[in-house]
Order: sequence, then C-alpha cells, then structure tokens
Amino acid sequence: MDKKKLYIKSLAWIVIKTLFVLAQLVVFVLLSISLIRMGVLTGWLVALIIGVLGLLLLFNIVGLLVRQKTSLAMQIICTVVSAICIAGGIFALRYTDAFNGFLNKITEQKPEMKAYSVIVMNDSEIDGLAQLERKYVGFLKIDNMVVEAEQHLQNIVEVNTELYDDVSTMADVLSKNIVNAIVLETDRLEMVKEESDILDDTRVIGIFEIELIGEGLGVSEKKLTEEPFILYISGSDSRDGIKATARTDVNIVTVVNPKQGKILLLSIPRDTYVQLRGTTGLRDKLSHSGLYGINMSKTTIEDFLGIKIDHTLKVSFETVVEVVDELDGIDIYSDKVMHLKATKKEKKICNYVIGMQHVDGDCALRFARERKSYNRGDRRRGENQQQVLTRIINKLSGSKDYLLKLPSILEIAADSFETSLSRNDITAFIQMQLDKTIQWEIESIGLDGDGLMEPTYSVGPDEPLYVMVPFEDSMQNALDKINEYLTIEETNEND
Repeated sequence: MDKKKLYIKSLAWIVIKTLFVLAQLVVFVLLSISLIRMGVLTGWLVALIIGVLGLLLLFNIVGLLVRQKTSLAMQIICTVVSAICIAGGIFALRYTDAFNGFLNKITEQKPEMKAYSVIVMNDSEIDGLAQLERKYVGFLKIDNMVVEAEQHLQNIVEVNTELYDDVSTMADVLSKNIVNAIVLETDRLEMVKEESDILDDTRVIGIFEIELIGEGLGVSEKKLTEEPFILYISGSDSRDGIKATARTDVNIVTVVNPKQGKILLLSIPRDTYVQLRGTTGLRDKLSHSGLYGINMSKTTIEDFLGIKIDHTLKVSFETVVEVVDELDGIDIYSDKVMHLKATKKEKKICNYVIGMQHVDGDCALRFARERKSYNRGDRRRGENQQQVLTRIINKLSGSKDYLLKLPSILEIAADSFETSLSRNDITAFIQMQLDKTIQWEIESIGLDGDGLMEPTYSVGPDEPLYVMVPFEDSMQNALDKINEYLTIEETNEND
C-alpha cells in the first residue's frame, strides 16, 4: 500500500476517533446539565454519575487522542467504550429531558382562557359576526368577564349591547327577537344544552377567546416534605385544552401528610349545592364554579369546608385516552353490566361486565365519565374517575416494562396537567420519596346527600337544575377526617 493511501487511512481514523470523542463530550455536557436541572436525585448521586462519566470521557480522550503509541486493541476498546457512553447518554437524555419538559410545562403559570360563543336562533338570517353590524346583542350580567367580552366583540363588529340577569332571560329575549344574538361562554352554553332545553332552537355563528383576569392563586409557604398540606384536584372534560375555563367534573380535596405517609382523598360531587365565592342570593352547582376559573372553584371549596387550600392541580381527562393506550390499556372493576352506545361526542361502543376487565383508552375515559347508568349518578362517577387515575398510577409505578415508554407518556401527560406547585416543590417531594421510599397509605371518602331540583346562580331562577345538598353527618365526617390528617403526629420510628 503506497504512502498516500496509508496517510488517507490514518487521517480517516484520526477523524473518526475525534468525532467519537467530541460526540461523547457533547453528550456528557448535555446529560450533566440535564441531571442537575432535574433536581430530583441527591447531590452525591448526581456527582457520582457525572464523575464516572467524566472519567470515562477522560479515559477515551487519552486513549484515542493524547497518547500517540496506544495499541490498536486499546484504541478499539476506547472506541467501543465511547460508543457505549454516547448511546447510553442519548438514551438517558430522553428521560431527563422528558422529565424536565414535563415539569416546566405543568408548572408554567399561563393565564386561563375563556371561549365565548355568539348564538342566534336557528331560523335567523344572520350567518356570521359581520352581519351583526348595529344589531342588538345580549350579554350575561353575572359573567365575571362580561365587560371584556363585550369590548372584544365591539372590536370585531359594532353592535348595540344589552345586559341580562340570567341565561333563561337571555334565551327568552332571543326567541322573541328582542335581541338578534346573545353571547355566552362556550362551556356555559354546553352546560345549559345538557341540563335544559331553553337553547335547543339555537346555533353558534362565531367563537372568540379572551384571557381570564383573576386575583391569582397565591403562594403557599409550607414545606411540602415536612408539613401536612391540602391540594385541590380539579378535573374537567374540556375539549379546548387545559388552559380553558370549564366546568369542574372532578373535585378532589387531597390532604397529604408526608411525615405519616398518609393521603386522604375527599371527593366532592360536581352537583353539590354551594355558594360561589363573592356571590349572594342563589347558590350553584360546584361544577359551575369552573366557568369563572380555577380560583373560583378553589375559594368556593375553601368557604364550603372552612379550610385553606395550599395548592391546585388541574387535570384534563380528555388526554386520558392517549395515556392509557400508551400503557397498553388498564384493568378496571365494574359492579354492573353497561352497554354505552356511540354518540356524536363518543364514537366508540363500550361494553362492561361485572368484575375486573381490560379496557383501552376510549373505554377507560367513557367509564370515568359515565353517570347515567348509576343510581348514585355523579357520586359514582367521581369514584370511577378516582379508580381510573389510581389504575394508571399503579400501572406506571408497578411495572418496569413501561420505562421505555416513559418519555412519550410524559409528553402526553404534560398537556393534561397544570399546577400551582413550583418546580422546586415537586422535585423536593420526589427526592423525599426516592430517599425514604414511603409506602403511602391512601384513604378515599366522598360526600353524600339529597338530590333536589333547585335554581342556580349560573342559569337563573326560572330553570331549576338537579343539585345535591350534603347530609350533615357526611359533611361532619369529611371535616373530621381532614382535621385528623392535618394534625396526626409523625409515627415513632421505634414503634
């Protein structure tokens, strides 16, 4: 072989070795930064991982680039080690970056958005917002963003506006052509159509969104790894994303006592009849509080139970489908036979038998939503939703088979959660769990009560809706349990 070919071959080998070392260096730096940013692993463990990876990098730099007389066998070994470090580092980066991205997204404090629908009668000749020029449009006086909604529409088209006290009055003036159109929050419109027939003869000609202006959720100063705290979990079926205001279909007051390793889950039915914070007169369903933002739901529950909620967690059940499918389905328990037909919203037929059964994402979500098949209606739906969430958590934590899917699961789940917890709160809590491996004891209870037909603040005095008034003993039991979990002392480690 002539000198030129030998030179080219030698140069190519040098380039290959250099590329391997550079790639290993880049992966080492990125992984080190990602591990430090996570803040979950203890400092000594992070230092150990970075130290080992650093030594391997140094070993390969010396073996491949610095030493001129390294044997071919040693160079091959160094190249293989470098390749393993690169591949392993990239694999680890998928997890650390997915975890960091998940935490960043769910703790990002973006404003809630309110979607509004512009509504006309079915037989109206108006087909678009432009045709409302100088027409009369009705707005709901009790909407906490009515001024902003009115101004937003005026920026699109000049209209004459009228304010009305309740939805039933708005439906009446629209049907009598006193106004040409009315404007309602989109979720309130869906709620009215589900629970009443007063807007059945109408259609939507336009939708717009505005940013919800609120007083903020506040910041708790509690150390979550040391003090008992209360977390309010708000769940909705909103199709407009986690940032949209929507009815709260799930209301779970979670009391966490880290010293005892105990968690209390108190489920409050969506139809519970409560006084919304800052309102007088008519009470309302708890689910309707979500129309005014999560802070309204939080403060209303605080008034209702006489407690102070430290943090909130908002959950969208809409993405449960994708998460469950990523987990290859979950096992649920049903105590009755159900046949759920396909509808406009639910395209899949789901059948349930008595006992344990395996379901995919679509049927897991339908099981969590179903209430009409049960005598206890919404109270039973709350229990089913708790079961679905618990099954997902158990499957994630109980099997190593899904570790490879964890990055994609976290990516999906990031669009399903939003919390007032800070990133530091969450990482400190996870670090505590990793250090102490706490076996959490979880107790679930729920409020019970009488079902009645009563007028509501959000719809009006002329359209009674189904509500639930809690039994006194059920309320007292809930309050006693909350107080117990907030005050129980740390278990003596010598016991």
